[in-house]
Amino acid sequence: MQERCNMKSKYSENKEWQDYLKLYKERPELFLQSDQISIIFDENTINTFVEKTNKKIGVLYKSDFHILIVDLVSDKNKKLYTYERLLPSVNSGAVVTLPIQNKKLVLLKQYRHAIRQSQYCFPRGFGEVGLSAQQNAEKELKEELHAHITKTQYLGNIIADSGILSTQTAVFVCEVEDIQKEYGYEGIEDIVFLTPKELETWISNKKITDSFTLSAYSLYKFHCR
Repeated sequence: MQERCNMKSKYSENKEWQDYLKLYKERPELFLQSDQISIIFDENTINTFVEKTNKKIGVLYKSDFHILIVDLVSDKNKKLYTYERLLPSVNSGAVVTLPIQNKKLVLLKQYRHAIRQSQYCFPRGFGEVGLSAQQNAEKELKEELHAHITKTQYLGNIIADSGILSTQTAVFVCEVEDIQKEYGYEGIEDIVFLTPKELETWISNKKITDSFTLSAYSLYKFHCR
């Protein structure tokens, strides 16, 4: 009896792995198999790998915005290794917007905690439960610019960092009126109005470093100009 009580539990019985299997059932599109990099689900392989490496696999963190998972994967040579991914907690609805007022593009100067410095960027936001991407785009502009939106056009989707992020972000160009400046909300330090030519000068001078802004402007340039 004592010997049975001292038996070590298998890693596949842990919450991290059980939450991972639940996520797989709920969102199978995020776990599609590939000949390039295969995701391992075999529990014996999982248990053996964790025991040898002491690495965790599964859902390691979850918030209203992100889910951090660690997959166990295999390459073409059958080499096993872990791969971290950051998934959106809400399946869709993430947006970046290109607001235009009086033929000028509107950018925020916004302090970004992750890099501990400010960036010039177009307004953007995470997906929210119950909102379509377009509804979320309009909501972001009302919250961050207090803008009245007169026209919205969908340009396409971008993926900011496919090395770790699984989020597809919808891009909308929005004609707006009556922008009001409210500093301090979500780190907003300033609002700037630039013509496309002025924005391209800022890009050329390396003043724009935000990948969402650079990608979104590329779509705008080829679809709307």
